[in-house]
Amino acid sequence: MFKTREQIVETLKRNKIHPTPNRVLIAEIILNATNHPSTDEIHLTLTKRGKNISFTSVYNIIKVLQKANLIKELKYSERSRFDPNLKPHSHFICEICGKVYDVDGEQNISVPNEIMGMKVNEVEVIYRGICNNCKSN
Repeated sequence: MFKTREQIVETLKRNKIHPTPNRVLIAEIILNATNHPSTDEIHLTLTKRGKNISFTSVYNIIKVLQKANLIKELKYSERSRFDPNLKPHSHFICEICGKVYDVDGEQNISVPNEIMGMKVNEVEVIYRGICNNCKSN
């Protein structure tokens, strides 16, 4: 769901995050993303918009958003990607282009409380294959 700048400012304030211009910009990119951007991609987007924000600042702001549980880090490859969709869902990863897609409709996956005496906090399902775009090329 697309969030306006005003909604993002309110979301940050509600989570006790001071809405600096850089935080709002980075939150806007991630919270409105459908492509699960990496830190590099977020930094590149900012650069293309003419914003001179250091890579370290981008990284630190992402950590602030994660700590507030506004985004989730996905560690499926050599670089992390960030997901604003916090509802239970799976992911499909294209083995050719690396794009990550949300797979909805699996909310009925049962999460056991324990496996072999170990406490389970969450279950992640990852599908790997070839996306429609790469399949047609």
